[in-house]
Amino acid sequence: MFSLLLKFEAYYQLKQRAFPLLAVLFLFLGYFSGSNSFAPANVSFNSAYQIQSFVGLFSLASVFIIMFFVISGILRDAHYKMDALIYSTSVEKTQFFWSRFLGVFAFSVLAFTAFIIGMLLAHSIAPLDPERIASFRYASYLNPWLTVVLPNIFICSSIIFSVAILSNSNVATYVSAVVIYMFYMICAIFLNSPLMAQSVPASPEAMAIAALADPFGISAFFEQTQFWTAFEKNSHLLSFSGLYMWNRLLWLGIAILILLVSYRIFSFRKLNQKVEKVKVYPKDKIEPIAYKTFNPSFDLKSDLAALFSFLKIELNGLIKSLPFIAIMLIWLVLSISEIYSRIFHGGDYSDSLYPLTNLIIINIIDPLKLLGVILIIFYSGELVWRERSLNFNGIIDATPIKNWVLFVSKLMALLLLPAILIGSGIIIGLGFQIASGFFEIDLGRYLAMFYFNGLQLFLFSVLAVFIQSLVKNRYLGMGITGIIIIASFLSPYIGIEHSLLRFGNLPHVDFSPMTGYSKETLKFLHLAIFWIGLAGIMAMISFKLWQRGIGQSLPFQFNSLKKNWKNWERIGLALSLSIFLAAGLTFLYNTHLVNEYFTSDDMLDYREEYERKFKQYESLPQLYSTDIKTTVDLYPEENRYHIKANYLVINREDYPVSRLFISGRIPLKEISLEGAELIEYYPEFDSYLFEFNQPVKPQQEVDFNFEIDYEDSGYEFNQEIIENGTYLSHRSFEPFLGYRASLEISDNFERGERNLPFREEEKVTDSHLEMDDIKVGRVNYETVISTTENEIALSSGNLIKEWKQDGRNYFHFKSDQKILPTIAYFSSSYQIKKQDFKGLSIEQYYFPAHSYNIDSIASSIVATLDYCEKNFGAYPFNQIRIAEIPSHWNFGGFAHPGVISMVEDRLYLTDIRNPDDFNLVAKRTIHEVAHQWWGHILAPKVVEGASIFIEGLAKYTEAVVMEKLYGKKAIYQLSENANRTYFTGRAWATEPESPIYLVSGQGFISYGKNYTVMLALRDLIGEDRLNQALRNITDRFRNDVEFSATSSDFLEEIYRLTPSKFHDLIDDWFRRVITYDLAVANVSHRELDNGKFEIKMTLKAKRFETQANGEANQININEPIQIGVFDRHPSEIGKDAGIIYLEADQIFMDGQELKILVDRLPKFVSIDPFGTRSDENMSNNTVRVN
Repeated sequence: MFSLLLKFEAYYQLKQRAFPLLAVLFLFLGYFSGSNSFAPANVSFNSAYQIQSFVGLFSLASVFIIMFFVISGILRDAHYKMDALIYSTSVEKTQFFWSRFLGVFAFSVLAFTAFIIGMLLAHSIAPLDPERIASFRYASYLNPWLTVVLPNIFICSSIIFSVAILSNSNVATYVSAVVIYMFYMICAIFLNSPLMAQSVPASPEAMAIAALADPFGISAFFEQTQFWTAFEKNSHLLSFSGLYMWNRLLWLGIAILILLVSYRIFSFRKLNQKVEKVKVYPKDKIEPIAYKTFNPSFDLKSDLAALFSFLKIELNGLIKSLPFIAIMLIWLVLSISEIYSRIFHGGDYSDSLYPLTNLIIINIIDPLKLLGVILIIFYSGELVWRERSLNFNGIIDATPIKNWVLFVSKLMALLLLPAILIGSGIIIGLGFQIASGFFEIDLGRYLAMFYFNGLQLFLFSVLAVFIQSLVKNRYLGMGITGIIIIASFLSPYIGIEHSLLRFGNLPHVDFSPMTGYSKETLKFLHLAIFWIGLAGIMAMISFKLWQRGIGQSLPFQFNSLKKNWKNWERIGLALSLSIFLAAGLTFLYNTHLVNEYFTSDDMLDYREEYERKFKQYESLPQLYSTDIKTTVDLYPEENRYHIKANYLVINREDYPVSRLFISGRIPLKEISLEGAELIEYYPEFDSYLFEFNQPVKPQQEVDFNFEIDYEDSGYEFNQEIIENGTYLSHRSFEPFLGYRASLEISDNFERGERNLPFREEEKVTDSHLEMDDIKVGRVNYETVISTTENEIALSSGNLIKEWKQDGRNYFHFKSDQKILPTIAYFSSSYQIKKQDFKGLSIEQYYFPAHSYNIDSIASSIVATLDYCEKNFGAYPFNQIRIAEIPSHWNFGGFAHPGVISMVEDRLYLTDIRNPDDFNLVAKRTIHEVAHQWWGHILAPKVVEGASIFIEGLAKYTEAVVMEKLYGKKAIYQLSENANRTYFTGRAWATEPESPIYLVSGQGFISYGKNYTVMLALRDLIGEDRLNQALRNITDRFRNDVEFSATSSDFLEEIYRLTPSKFHDLIDDWFRRVITYDLAVANVSHRELDNGKFEIKMTLKAKRFETQANGEANQININEPIQIGVFDRHPSEIGKDAGIIYLEADQIFMDGQELKILVDRLPKFVSIDPFGTRSDENMSNNTVRVN
């Protein structure tokens, strides 16, 4: 009997349309994923790592496959009223239960396996870069099928199947699928999963919890592979061991337990049906009632009453149901987790933010969209098909209720679902703010969520009803709706980029407390009207197709569309069509006529043509600025500016320059070059070719002038010029004097497709440090800035004069010495705070409502200036200015000469009221002030290794000043972050890792390893000696006009002041790629007769060198490393006591034993307690003494 039931299940599922449709869908998704070059740089498209990551990610969608098979496999009996008959047959419970489960499981596996087959096909026949296709390995495809597909589908099938067989409810089955998906999301958010795009990866402890808690095993996969380099990703298979193995076994055990429990509970008897007691009335109490004639009313008032009555019924059926309550609880947990995980201790350094309304909203937008789409897809089928599924449609259809009442009530009920989500999200946000004692609440911003974040969901609701009105199967309608919505989000990956071709596509509108909503609101409005018009058309068609009575064929329904149109229906359709066309034409006008429309392929064509036309000019010499004078008129409220620039440019070559090629960044109104004629102008590229009447001799200067009139047009939005938040940098508009190699297409496969020559990546060696291709130098600078009357303008230099004229504010700035040409202009309605420090003016310019951290910023500036002037020489300017800029800038801060830009939500909105928290405000302020020495006073030559001077020394200064302010716990937190930054960055690096002294553009080294190596160097030679070396090299190069300091100069100065016995170790750190694996393997203690304690520890001490191909080989270790014995954990050691022993001991082997005598029993022992070595797992450096 069991085999017969299995055969029947297989036959039944094969006959269902869901199986071939889902299999084809996942075959396409697999091919799409495998053929679209979605892989980290230098990682093979068919590597085991890449295949496993895709299979794991897409296995999240398996819950919806399983849901459809469960509905057809389990709920069909109740749907066709066959359950009582089947339950009364000779089929045993065991046979029924397990045959149905195996049918669901098997066909879910078969449908999803098509995804892996699709990837295999893509890797075999798709036009991919052959250089990134590795040799075929069966294990690369089989391993994820065995360890991801089978377990994940078994786990999800067990849960969804159990819910369905015990509840016999469609909605409960939907909700179970959603709950599984949302459970993963909650774990990912709360535990900082790598898939959640956190700025900093989770700590090892949090990652371990996530690896076990994640039912799909994705976090366990990332836990094992998070620091794999490209070499490891290409060569290693995922190991079925450690937390990955325990995750799989744990969740398989939970799934089996759930199945067994549901099998135990399940019964053929319908015990869940309640038998209501019939109330009997005594005959003598029944009083006759006289018949009254009922006169029905069919006016608008009665129709509206019926509408609201039906709407109430629909909402009651939804809101009071247990599944909907479960979904709302999920939304509650999800939104609270999102908010808490970022607002409270969720930043780079577990920092918190003030719970401003906008910051609250930012953190719930993504889960709102995700859950809203899922609700719309599932409940659209339930709402539209409710009466038919209950066989009640015949009664409803026979009533005199008008069609529009039935249709609008269901549509309104579906539209109210996302509105309820948004409303509850607002309540949650308000609750967070009030509970935090923060009452600066922006109700308008909350209400705007219904427009900016809810409108797209409302459009999807209309789409869902439209699809359900066309199809004859609710599940087919749900599937088509889901595909269209997913396609709207993913279509740019297959070349469909135009906004009018992606249903419901609306641009993201930035909001900043400083500047309000971005100009994207206009584009949003026009697209919103366009989609509303289309939604109106779909609603009218859906209404006309609304079925009453016996279902008709689709051709018959479409034929009926041509007939019986009432006047108001014609008017509604015509109005919707008019809105649709008018908004569409307006959008096309602004995107294609007012501005030039570019697709991704168009941009590649542009770059290709630029290279083909102008590559010939790459060898032409450049001229360099020596004097910059500008007149800048800012009109922030109109999003426009006017600049007139007068430059002196110099020939720094050893030979005359006869021609000069200039690449414009934006269109120029005028351009002129002294003694030169314009011989070619290329308007499509804003590029110019000048020829000098007389060649410019070496060291000769000539005038270079240009003028710009810039104004946003159409939907163009320049975030640099904006009311109350202008931040305009020279690098965004200044013409480039030469050929821009950065515009070339960098991907060699794409270059090959376009018949462009292969770009060879030149191997960087010491000879590059001597190259003299780029001769940038310091400049004299002067500017006059005008802005609107209610704003203050800023730039580098001394403020010579300020005045008002014609309702505008004018500011004249001039530098009294040559400065770096990294110049910017600021304008905003700033509040100003000034203070004096040793004759130096410290000036803060900030948004008046963001005064929370002003005092902390000031004290951090003072501490940094004091330390740097004492150790590295005098500050060169008369003032230092800190200016706040809006949050749409995606960096923390930028140091211009004497002026520092700081982003509002990265500094001013950080909550540092808890003294035990890491002071991120101080850290970021110290870092940017330090750049006035490292990058300005000492400006390195523009060659490889320059990051030592710029970021390496700024990170070093940041560390030592933070340590003096807050103790060694600050060092620990900085080191922990730097190590995570380094190892995460190298795992996703786009090019082979360089040693520090040759680094160019690899931020994970500049901000990560640079820091730890500088701290290790400080501990090795002492802070005074290191600072003396830095002072010497700063004094040597501080007055150079042309930048000439290189990493070799830095190392030579270090060697000069350092004992020769340390030179080899310093070479290892700076000239080789060295990493460590340090840990305390074992620790014991005993009390001696004299009352002292002997601490005995066994150390894990391994050292590795990474080769050019990315392979890491273990090498010998023999160097001094700090050993610490503490009263408290190193992360908690402030400026007070806590250190019992902290000395550098010579570590020369793995497994080395050490004995240390101390006066009192410690709580912790540690090797390299403050993270001066590049170590993947810093947490096991320290262990508790039992």
